[in-house]
Amino acid sequence: MANLQLKCPCCGGTLEFDNKTQNIVCPYCDSQFTADDLKEYTDDLSNDKQDETAWDESRVQEYTNEEMKGMKIYSCDSCGGEIIVEDTTTSTKCPYCGNNLLVSKQLSGDLKPNYVIPFKNDKDAVVADLKKFFKKKPLLPGSFSKENVIEEIKSLYVPFWIFDADVDGKVRFKGETTRTWSDANYNYRETRYYSIVRGGCIAFDHVPVDGSSKMEDKLMESIEPYDFSQAEEFNVAYLAGIAADRYDVDKEVTFNRATERFRDGTIQAFMNDVHGYSNLSVQDSNIQLSNTKASYALYPVWLLSTKWKEKQYMFAVNGQTGKVAGNLPISVPKFILFYLLFFLLIGGALFGIFYAIIQDLLIALIVGIIIGLISSTVILLAMRRTNKAVRFQYGAANYVRDNSFHISIRKDIFLYRRVTKTRRSTSSSSSRR
Repeated sequence: MANLQLKCPCCGGTLEFDNKTQNIVCPYCDSQFTADDLKEYTDDLSNDKQDETAWDESRVQEYTNEEMKGMKIYSCDSCGGEIIVEDTTTSTKCPYCGNNLLVSKQLSGDLKPNYVIPFKNDKDAVVADLKKFFKKKPLLPGSFSKENVIEEIKSLYVPFWIFDADVDGKVRFKGETTRTWSDANYNYRETRYYSIVRGGCIAFDHVPVDGSSKMEDKLMESIEPYDFSQAEEFNVAYLAGIAADRYDVDKEVTFNRATERFRDGTIQAFMNDVHGYSNLSVQDSNIQLSNTKASYALYPVWLLSTKWKEKQYMFAVNGQTGKVAGNLPISVPKFILFYLLFFLLIGGALFGIFYAIIQDLLIALIVGIIIGLISSTVILLAMRRTNKAVRFQYGAANYVRDNSFHISIRKDIFLYRRVTKTRRSTSSSSSRR
C-alpha cells in the first residue's frame, strides 16, 4: 500500500508525523500542525476526481457535394497557408506572406462551419480604428503615427471551434492577512495564513479557440470578445469576395485549450468572491465539465500590415466590434524620461513626508529612493503593457452564461500565524522620545 502524502499548507512540502511531539511537521519550513488542524483542510478536495471530458460534436458536419462544387482551395507555395474561396476566384494573394497563391485542389472532406459572424465594418472604419489605437500611448515614438505606412489590409474569415460547458468546481486558495505594531524597542509584523475554499457551479457559452495554425493564437484572443448573438447559420454565400482560412489544428489541441479556459474562468469567478486578504494565491483546483458541446464557426478578422523604419508590424482587427490588437514599438528616450519623472515626483514626495515625521535624513532618503524606484517601475511596466497588447485571454469571463454562477461552498479556515520583530533604529527611537 502506498504511503499517504500530505502537502504542507505553508510551502507545499511533504508533511511527516513527529513521534516526540505527536504533531505533523514540515521538515522544509518547520511548521507544525495537530491532526485536528489538518482535518478540515484535507477533507475539502481529497475525494474529488477529475473526469475525462467527452465533447459533443454531433452538429459538426462536412460540406455537401453541392456546396463543394462552388468552392476550392488555394495553397501558398511559400508559407504553406491554405484558404477556401469561391470557385469563380481565379487568383489571389496569401493573407499571411503576401505571395501569389496557386490553385491546388477542389474542396474535399473539409468540415463545414455551423455558424458565421458576418463582417460589420469596412476598410475605412478599420483604418480609423487603427489610428485610434495609436493614440493615448505615451511610450509610442512620436514619428510612428505619422510615418508608418499601411501596406496591406485584408479581410479573412478565421476558423474557430466554439465550446459550451456547465462547470462544477472547487478551488482552494491560500490567503494572508497582516498587521503591524510597535513598542519602545521593536517593530512587529503578524501574518495570519488561511486555507480558503470556494465551490459551486458556473456555465460558459461560445468560448472560442483559434483553429488555424497560421494565425497567432495570442493575437486572435487579443481581439476578443465576439458577440455570438449576431452569428448566422453558415451559408457559402458569406464567402462571396472574402476568403476563409482553412481549419488545420488538431481537434484535441483546441479541446485542451477550451478546458484550460473553462478552468481559468472558473478560478477567476471564485476568486472574485474572496475578500479581505492582503495576498491571495491558488493552491489547487478541481473542475468537472458536463453538457459539453463543440461547434465550428467562421469569425471575421481584418489583418493590417504596416511598415516603419524598415520593420513590419502586424495588427488584427475584430471584424465585428473593431477592437484592435498588435504590438507597438517603445521609445527608449521616452521610457527613461518618464521613469526619471515618476521617480523624482514619488521619491521626492515620500522623502519630504518621512523627513517631516521622523526627522531622520538618512532613513527618509532611503525610503524615498526605494519606494520611488519600485513605484516608477510598476507604473512604467503598466505603460509598457499598453504598447504590448497581444496576450492570451486567461479565462473566459466574457462568455459566462447569464445567471449561471452560484456559490455553494464558502470556507475560510485559519491555519497558523507568524510574528516577526525587528529592532527599531536608535535614531528613530530617540526622535520619538
